[in-house]
Order: sequence, then C-alpha cells, then structure tokens
Amino acid sequence: MRKDAPGHAPGFSLVEATAVLAVVSILLGLALPGLQDVVRRQRGATALHLISTQLAQARITAIARRTPVTVCPSLGDGRCRAEPDWSAGWLVYRDVRRRDQPQSSGDILYEARRPLHGSVQARASVGRVRVRYQPDGRSGGNNLTIRVCVGALAGGEVIVNNVGRVRSKRSPAGTPCPPP
Repeated sequence: MRKDAPGHAPGFSLVEATAVLAVVSILLGLALPGLQDVVRRQRGATALHLISTQLAQARITAIARRTPVTVCPSLGDGRCRAEPDWSAGWLVYRDVRRRDQPQSSGDILYEARRPLHGSVQARASVGRVRVRYQPDGRSGGNNLTIRVCVGALAGGEVIVNNVGRVRSKRSPAGTPCPPP
C-alpha cells in the first residue's frame, strides 16, 4: 500500500467536526440548567442530612453517657452564637452545668466548621437557638425547627420535638425560602 495513493483519507473533515461540535454545544446548553437544579437540590439534601445526623448523634451521646449534651450554632471558635444562624457550623458539647457555653475545651465533643456550601443557609426558629438533650434523650422546651435554603429556594426543614426526636422533610421543588 502506498502512502501517496489518491482517494479518501481516513478522519473527519473540518465541516464534519464543526457540525459535531455544534450539536454537542446545543445539547450541553439544554442540559446545563437541569444539572444546576440537581446540584442545588443535592446541596439542600446534604445540609438536611448533616444537621439531622449531628442532632441525632448528640441525643444518642446524652443517653449513652448519661449526661446533658447541647448542640448550638457556632462560628468555629469553640463558642456558641446567640443568633439562630447555623450556616457557619455547630458545636456539640457536654453540658453538665447546663450553661449556654462550653466550660472548657475538654467539654467539646464535636465542632463542625463550614460544613455547608456557601449557597446554603440554615436558620433556626426564633424561639429556640440551641438544643439541650437531657440524659434520658428528651429536649424539653419548645420544638426547634432549622430551615435550610439554597439560594432563594427552600431545601427543607430539620425538626427536633420535645421528646428529642429528630426528623427532616424536604420542601417541594420551587418553594421560595421564607424571609429570616
């Protein structure tokens, strides 16, 4: 076989390659908005899972160690915030003296620092900022609701009832996030 033989050479022509590139561009343009919605929903679901898992783990720890355990919003500095914003993280600590702050660094069981994506906001209900689990697992007082928003849309809620049970529920797609 000769290299310089006349005839059709294998490969794509410039016109064929340009046509394929145009079709791929159109398909990506159509798929990208749907993919962004999937990513947004997944970020909300991840936030709901992280918060509810940590609250349930704190309850189990209080029961197992037979000591009060508190979970509160934190900025990652080993102290509880007074504001109901859980977006920057949370703190879990042994709370034998039932204080609003951990008494020493040895009391801190877990501290989540920036666990959520920057587009995710988690805010607790106004009446209750923290959860204090008793040694029997109850969390007396009123219910705590933490609303999770991704951008301007609601992702769902994490609810802790008076008995201390944690549950989460997702918001229907397209639900606007309530104002803080």
